[in-house]
Amino acid sequence: MLEIKGLKVRYGANEVVRGVDLAIKKGECVGLVGESGCGKTTVGLATTKLIDARKGGITSGRIFFEDRDVLGLDAEDLRKIRGRRISYVFQEPSSSLNPVFTVHEQLREALPEKDRAEKAISRILADVGLEKIVGKKQVYPHELSGGMQQRVMIAMAVAPEPDLLILDEPTTALDVSVQKQILELIAELKEKMRLSILFISHDLRIVFSMADRIEVMYAGRIVESGLKKDIVSEPRHPYTKGLINSIPSMKNRKKKFEAIEGKAPLFSDLPQGCKFHPRCGFRIEKCMEKEPALENVSDSHFARCVRAKELL
Repeated sequence: MLEIKGLKVRYGANEVVRGVDLAIKKGECVGLVGESGCGKTTVGLATTKLIDARKGGITSGRIFFEDRDVLGLDAEDLRKIRGRRISYVFQEPSSSLNPVFTVHEQLREALPEKDRAEKAISRILADVGLEKIVGKKQVYPHELSGGMQQRVMIAMAVAPEPDLLILDEPTTALDVSVQKQILELIAELKEKMRLSILFISHDLRIVFSMADRIEVMYAGRIVESGLKKDIVSEPRHPYTKGLINSIPSMKNRKKKFEAIEGKAPLFSDLPQGCKFHPRCGFRIEKCMEKEPALENVSDSHFARCVRAKELL
């Protein structure tokens, strides 16, 4: 469905995506997880060349969507893919919805066939749990709660029946009970529409509940990649291990909270060698010499760490 090879993106003088490889199969959900500022959102935006040209751009790499090279498409062909074959749901729905247009008008705009829009809008609103506003054409975004606004965003994204849905922190601004409802809705739509999903989040707990495969990103690169079951049971990179250990647990509620020490580095001041080594409790002298390659540690499981096989 989607294959990204050697993607590099630069904002000004800083390279913020430093050679990312990522693939998504038909009907698969891939979780892209990491701390804020690691380059996750940029990877999502690069998928259909949505990066603001005034701020930066893709410097190298290939992006294939169903065997078509997205980076080689002209503006007209890109319009046929954006919002139709590949749809986005961004964080903060209140800033993504247009406040001067009704929900009905914005949903109608998202539909490829305007002549049969009324029946389609009613069906889509029901599919995302917004039966209360079916038939109400004068409802504006500000009249809805945050959870309802996010359901509208999801409705707009799935209206054209896309093949790939990119979700960028879709539950960040929502309370826990609404988060659960939104995640259940996404899971239902995935099965019903056989959607492929790129789920971008800083919250590994949420990604574990949604993804089939997980890509862990740090300082602009994938540092661990594998099936969810392998990442959960046998993390092979200290950063992944740190993220898992920092998830609050009722089972281990008396255990001391294990946060990852320090802060993620700035792209303008990346350390030599492994970019995680200043924060890593497993570091050795070799870690500071050269950034390790992403190596296979078991079936379909890769890690960018010189001590990956020792971490078990």
